Amino acid sequence: MSGLVTDRLSGLPDMDRIPAVDELHAEVAALAAEHPGVCRLRRIGTSRLGEPLRMLSVGHGPRNALIIGGPHPNEPIGLLTVPHLARLVAEDPALRDEAGYSWHFLPCLDPDATRLNEDWFGGPYTIRHYHRNFFRPAVPDQPEWTFPVLDERAYFDRTLPETQALARVIDELRPVFQYSLHNADFGGVFFILSHDVPGVADDLAEVAHARNVPLSLGPIDTLGWPAAAPAVYLMPPARELAAATARPDGSARLGGSSAHYAERHGTTTLITEVPLWRDPRAADPSASGRAYAEVLRENAAQLEADARALSTVYQRVSPQLTVSSPMRPALADTLEHSSSLTTAYGRMAGAVAGREATVAESFAAHCVVHMVRLRCAGLLQRQLGVEQAAGNRPSILRAAAQEASGLFDRWCADAEQALCADPFPLRDVVAVQIGAALATVRRLGDAVGRDGR
Repeated sequence: MSGLVTDRLSGLPDMDRIPAVDELHAEVAALAAEHPGVCRLRRIGTSRLGEPLRMLSVGHGPRNALIIGGPHPNEPIGLLTVPHLARLVAEDPALRDEAGYSWHFLPCLDPDATRLNEDWFGGPYTIRHYHRNFFRPAVPDQPEWTFPVLDERAYFDRTLPETQALARVIDELRPVFQYSLHNADFGGVFFILSHDVPGVADDLAEVAHARNVPLSLGPIDTLGWPAAAPAVYLMPPARELAAATARPDGSARLGGSSAHYAERHGTTTLITEVPLWRDPRAADPSASGRAYAEVLRENAAQLEADARALSTVYQRVSPQLTVSSPMRPALADTLEHSSSLTTAYGRMAGAVAGREATVAESFAAHCVVHMVRLRCAGLLQRQLGVEQAAGNRPSILRAAAQEASGLFDRWCADAEQALCADPFPLRDVVAVQIGAALATVRRLGDAVGRDGR
């Protein structure tokens, strides 16, 4: 990495917790007040529950970089990255005006849903504590995946207010660089680019290596996607993703992402998925001794069995549920996602027939099983807990709560035994997200210089 990047990362402080939404907004407002000549804070929209969405702009350069924090509410590392990166560029003219950039920060795209995760933000960062307090909304309720897809194979136009606000900002800024801050669960870091940019994949690997965060060499969310380099994937077109995940009746489960929407402006989008927990198997390219097709089919069967066990409990108790909480559609959507993954694994097994899985690929497939079953069980527990807290306590619901708790405890124990749940230092994963942004902007600046535009 260039000295420009490494010097900035060396000054990051230790971090012991993830901020709540109110703490994040207070920190961003304080930064804007500290640097009134450089920073501007303005409202750009309103969340579904009526919370103002504000954007912090830093610098006065002609080219724009747009940073999106909290695109998914269970992925809050970006809530740390936003204020630290914003402070870096506010206090260093070389990163903004001298480089010809204005930086724009949307601190938290989905504050309503993020608040439903805040009980685990302060730690301990364990598998059990995370999933007991986990929330991720159904895909149609996710601002990041509800941009329009106007394709007859899987038509989607149910955009959310937060999505509309982000779309207006993208159209206004026409950013050269857009950066969506994500995090994964187990293993290592991986990256997604809207398109290949020469040199960027090498830069990203170097950023991760410098912070001792391994690359995730097996696909978690990117099975079958094209890759520019190990752990650096290229975003497929929105119409392909929507069609691949469509329901049997052809209706779309999701729309496009912010990366797809920004393509109309020639924007380069980067997504950095930093991990919560370390596991060396994520970066192990050696042979696993098992056929990849066999690994995928085995995990598809386990996903199907887990979904069946959870669906049995949920369907039995569903007529007794009276509280209209966001947990219910989230649980139904996660079960649907499990079914979609089962199909995708079966389809991919045919594509990889005849080759051996690496340790990293086998590890990734097993991680998905643990991830999906724990998310479903955690959401079911939360919904049943809400019901009982509201006084809805018939015997069938109490029995279901006990059964769901048993599944959750057993699956937590399985994950704790099968996976290394050593949390990465927050400072290191934040440094990877910041370093990836600075390295990519530097590389894009070099390309602009060569092209003269």
